[in-house]
Amino acid sequence: MRVLAHRGNRLHAPENTKIALVSAYTAGAGALELDVQLTKDGRLVVSHDPTTKRLAGENHAIIETDLAELRKLDVGETFKPRGASEFHYRRPEKPGDQIETFPHLLGELPDEVPKVVEMKHDSSLETGRRDEFVEKTCDAIAERFKTGEVVLYSKDPENLRLARERLPDVRIAAFDWELSPDEQVGLIERHEADGVVIELGAVLGVDGALTDAGKRLEQLHADRGLRVGAIVYLYRDPAVFTREEYEALQSHDFVWSLATDSMLDVQPFVRQRQQLVSESFAGTATNTRQFSLGYAKANPYAHVRQEDGVHVDISEYHGKLKGDSELEEGVWYALRDWPFYSGGGVGYVDGIEGDFVAEVSYEASRVGQASTLEMAAINVPPAAHRGPVRADGSRFVPGERDKSNFFDPHGAPPFAGVEHDEDDGYRINSNSGTAYDNNWYGRPVGDGTALSGRLRLERRGPYFSAYYRNDNDAPDWVCVGVARNDSLNERVFLRCAGKRWRQELEDDPTQYHPVVPVSFTFRDFEVTRFHDGRDDVADA
Repeated sequence: MRVLAHRGNRLHAPENTKIALVSAYTAGAGALELDVQLTKDGRLVVSHDPTTKRLAGENHAIIETDLAELRKLDVGETFKPRGASEFHYRRPEKPGDQIETFPHLLGELPDEVPKVVEMKHDSSLETGRRDEFVEKTCDAIAERFKTGEVVLYSKDPENLRLARERLPDVRIAAFDWELSPDEQVGLIERHEADGVVIELGAVLGVDGALTDAGKRLEQLHADRGLRVGAIVYLYRDPAVFTREEYEALQSHDFVWSLATDSMLDVQPFVRQRQQLVSESFAGTATNTRQFSLGYAKANPYAHVRQEDGVHVDISEYHGKLKGDSELEEGVWYALRDWPFYSGGGVGYVDGIEGDFVAEVSYEASRVGQASTLEMAAINVPPAAHRGPVRADGSRFVPGERDKSNFFDPHGAPPFAGVEHDEDDGYRINSNSGTAYDNNWYGRPVGDGTALSGRLRLERRGPYFSAYYRNDNDAPDWVCVGVARNDSLNERVFLRCAGKRWRQELEDDPTQYHPVVPVSFTFRDFEVTRFHDGRDDVADA
């Protein structure tokens, strides 16, 4: 039985977006569900509702609106994590999240998991455009997948009949929530379907035993060898199944999948896991067998130490901001050894094989331009541990403290990570090359003024998802971005680091923001490895 991500990881990111769907995959989903509709100008978009009101706050009927107009809306406008009162996924003054087009989104999703696609009846019933809708949907699927790996369902049975004619190998599931459970099961025979999309309560009683409809489905599956069986969803809010419900259905072969709105909620009991490390960084003695403290730049302004947390203290800079000559300025850039650039952090010495989730708590003394903190996975192990001070108490002697770009946020590419970016918010970052100039950054999410919070980074295969939560605006996890990075090894290492640098003024690039002191603290670092890997999708 697969865990089906219902419109993606929709409790942690705007539903039916790339971020919601890919983050559901990295969290362990065995199948991804999404919805397709037709626009006025004949484009396919991914949306559950027939209008944009619930997600974007503005009411536009999708079938009556051109794609260009739909893409002016922010489909994350009303998204809020659980428990939040005031929340903006994107900063109000910045561009929002556009509605996804179906063909493009299919190309962005992992190949390994089956896709369950609802062909919305709003695009076919009483529109006179059914043939166009089905043809374009089927063509988009056929261009990107083996059609046998896709399951189509729709409340309009004609959509399914036409889809089967166009794609003989595609699997179809009957669906009509207005019928009784027995009538819904009967749809399989009436429409020669491979299965049925059905509510949990229709197949499983409150006592944990199968209902009559559930028993009938089980027998039908045994007799006919259904290619799908039951795609079980929950009609409640939030739609998250319990451990007891999962275990009650897990042994029944006729249940093809069980849907959830949050992969993170069910992850603890649906994935095989092993905690590799849980470190609070209490006390002053660093466990150098597992952790290494170090510096990004060799200058006297940074001080990295453990004292009930790993502290990166960066003092006020009093030197010059600009070289005496273009040559000196050029040397700074060539060596990446700017005197005003300071930073450091802690690295996890033990490599991590395969899929994992890592978390760390952070505190910052300030947020603002020219300072950031990060947790990232990189290919190289951390440099040797560097003590915080010399024996005589001095903090820096030129040439006696090594530097390593392992401890430099955005350094030592390739990498993939999650960061608190200046005062802009939280974002994912990634680099699949070998140079700093190849860095890629996602757009900021959430409240960038938070001085403390928790970061989360998940990996599954080449895909990474970045999350945050804090007491300011997000008491529940919010996914800030996803990335595919094929340059990272099967075995990676983790760093938690912060830095301060020089930044030009926006209105006068010849002048600079003040280079101010800042400190970062990391605590409660945890890494959990998943042993199931991609086994749950082998039998798609």
